[in-house]
Amino acid sequence: MGYRSDVTIVMYPKRKEDFAALKLYVDENFPDEFEVRGGAKGDKYLLLEFVGTKWYEGYEGVDVYTRAFSEWEQVFADPNRDPTRSEHAPIFHYEFMRVGEEYEDVVYDCSYGSDHLLNMSREVYIDL
Repeated sequence: MGYRSDVTIVMYPKRKEDFAALKLYVDENFPDEFEVRGGAKGDKYLLLEFVGTKWYEGYEGVDVYTRAFSEWEQVFADPNRDPTRSEHAPIFHYEFMRVGEEYEDVVYDCSYGSDHLLNMSREVYIDL
């Protein structure tokens, strides 16, 4: 039992030609296997979905992602960025969404400059 959440993580490169490097990084550094998907514009992205999972800090699998996301923009800083600007988009992007059992319990996080691909919709229906 316990409180459960649905978690979705999507990762994609800033430039299409860097997808293979992102895939290699993800395969070597994360405990779960991401699915390769294609976007409407021919872009590729990596998708991971957990349904009804216990997503708690202190769980080893959860902490791997938490650490990676907290360091993301430093680890993947664009070497071609303009050093006179403080903000910059990393070469790889991530988006994370956790939807808990309670209606208000939604967490969204993303890297700077991400495309905001993840969205959420709740439906009302009659269960007869």
